[in-house]
Amino acid sequence: MVAITVLNGALPTSLLTPIGSGFTLRHDAAASYLRARADGSPAGITTAYRTKTEQKHLLDLYGYPRAEYPGRSQHGEGAALDIPEPARSWFAARGTAYGWVRTVSFEPWHFEYQPARDTHTSAPAQEDDMPLNGADATLINSVVINVLRSKEASTIIRDAVLTAVLDESVGTLAQAVRDARVIARRTEVAVLALPAPGTPGVAAAIDYAALAKAVNDDAARRLAS
Repeated sequence: MVAITVLNGALPTSLLTPIGSGFTLRHDAAASYLRARADGSPAGITTAYRTKTEQKHLLDLYGYPRAEYPGRSQHGEGAALDIPEPARSWFAARGTAYGWVRTVSFEPWHFEYQPARDTHTSAPAQEDDMPLNGADATLINSVVINVLRSKEASTIIRDAVLTAVLDESVGTLAQAVRDARVIARRTEVAVLALPAPGTPGVAAAIDYAALAKAVNDDAARRLAS
């Protein structure tokens, strides 16, 4: 399973990809699901990413362990699917090669995405135990900080971290920093998919060098404050 983060059930839309019928998953899980669909998986989704509110509704309705607590579900990470037949049988027979596995013995409809099992992708690993190095620091300065400065992400991340750490006593500030690295890894995949500067059709008005400098300067000011 993927790591549970303080953003569980409160992921910004920038970290989610539509997979049809109004459902979303985190980027790598969505890419895997869509590959499976292209390879012949029947359509059909009962639920995918869930907000904390949606998870609480299910917990109130069914109780634990039939429903997980809000903030602790793989659905809240955008890394789980509940699917009906005939898609369920297709995933049971072939889903492991795409990274989708059954993890709850009494829920045959429930599948979770495990990136290490996905044999159909060459995307960078997104697991959470990677060492922090110079490349990571550069990525955080040039990409992630810019993402976090957006109004949507800033509000959601601030509230989620403070609520989890201070109010709910879930995790620590160190855990929150670790979660930020998880977000950085997921964002890296999306950023690498963007067109490179100078690519035909990319707006010439984008000054990538100036943007990178502005983000780095802002990061330096934040670290110094």
